[in-house]
Amino acid sequence: MNGRLEARTGRHGTRNTLLTAGLVAATWLGAAGCLVPPSSAPPATAVATSHEDPPPDDSPSLFRLKAEWNGPCVRSDIIDVNLGNTPEAFVRAAFCQIAGREPTTAIVETWTDKLRHDSHVRRVDVVRALLAANKREAKLGYSDPWVGQPELSDPPNRRSTRDVGAVLMFFFSCPGGTNCAMDWANTHSPGMAAPSPLLAFGSSPSAVYSPSEPGFWRRELLDAKYAGLQFLMLNSYGPDIADGKLAPLAKALDSVNDPVRIALFDDTWTWGQPYFGDFWQQKPDLHDTEKAATTLYEAKWKPFFQQIDKRYWYRFKGRPFIYFYNSGTLEPRERSAAVLALMKAKFQKDFGEEPFVDVDAAYFADQDMPRVADARFSWMTLNLGNKRSRSRLNGHVIDHAMVKWDAVGRDRPGDMAKPDDRIMKDPALLKRVLEESRDAEILVIATWNDLGEGTGINRNYDYYTGGRWLEPDVFMRLIRASQSLPSKQP
Repeated sequence: MNGRLEARTGRHGTRNTLLTAGLVAATWLGAAGCLVPPSSAPPATAVATSHEDPPPDDSPSLFRLKAEWNGPCVRSDIIDVNLGNTPEAFVRAAFCQIAGREPTTAIVETWTDKLRHDSHVRRVDVVRALLAANKREAKLGYSDPWVGQPELSDPPNRRSTRDVGAVLMFFFSCPGGTNCAMDWANTHSPGMAAPSPLLAFGSSPSAVYSPSEPGFWRRELLDAKYAGLQFLMLNSYGPDIADGKLAPLAKALDSVNDPVRIALFDDTWTWGQPYFGDFWQQKPDLHDTEKAATTLYEAKWKPFFQQIDKRYWYRFKGRPFIYFYNSGTLEPRERSAAVLALMKAKFQKDFGEEPFVDVDAAYFADQDMPRVADARFSWMTLNLGNKRSRSRLNGHVIDHAMVKWDAVGRDRPGDMAKPDDRIMKDPALLKRVLEESRDAEILVIATWNDLGEGTGINRNYDYYTGGRWLEPDVFMRLIRASQSLPSKQP
């Protein structure tokens, strides 16, 4: 598998993500054929979650489940993890596929109870436990339990003045490529394993979940608009935007009527890495303000915005919006303010406008950063008391929050989730964040679609929690409902 590993470690948390779109040949491979991430022990803190139905909103789900599975009970070479809707039907289906015989009442009751009441237990964990108990090894499959994947159209009737955006990942290659193994992710988007009509674009025969395809971008743009988002912030590493790689996005933007706008998430992990050629092996030295600013700007900011028509730039207070992320690669952080100031000046010179730059809290080790940054964020909000980062710098109220988590498949391929893995599958935290940020000018959600980290809230067909399937648009409808409410005063 082609790919590489991202390990983001800053003062405020760690974020690991496998990357790639066929850019490099991995040399450090794990059992799943992906780069093996270093172990990262998340804090023991957890978020109280609930399995109650999401509140009604202005757009009832169009998704309908297929008929319940009822046999026959036969052994299978590939175990379909998504067979069976209720916990009882699922446990029976899994056991039948694994053992070729009916499960005992005790087996069904034990796992049914865990699925309904142990928030960390996932369907794939049940399958792996049953495989181990029956001394079997088998490939896993993940069928779509829904009758169809309907088109979602029309944004909500927006009454909120708050803008909502989300970080969008696009450094992967589907189907079956880097960061797209089905066992690597616990939930799956259409087009990951095989072409899907939902991702069709013009005469393109691919229709797969890949950033090399305009259909991938069009689908995410349409669903983000339906969800009530104002922008998607593209998590850009550098090699993924080089040589005109955003051309498929440009085509997709032109194909959508009034699409959500595009912002830049400057992910600095790639600096100093050996996977992408000589240029990316360097680490800009922030002591050398001119050289560092030139290198950083020419590698990311300039080519990113050159490839996207200005009509589609997301602007806050009239200014192009950029997140500048810390991954521990750019040092010394105490000298980062002057570099960032020069990068903003270069942008102004080339594009005729000054960007609004929301800066990772780690860079505020430089005492001058409050005079250069336009806002401040902390990436790993699950470590924060209220699970939300709020910036009031320069009088602007900007919130940032991570609302889901499940990185077991990425961090420990083939392993089962444990109680201390901080698994969060349901919408409880998103509901809380949406309500508590109603007085903000912007809410940034991290993320829209990170499959390996399990933070995605986009259309996934196998959200399962509390013993039932959640509709593929459950998180999107919550944002729709929130954006249909009037804002609160700060």
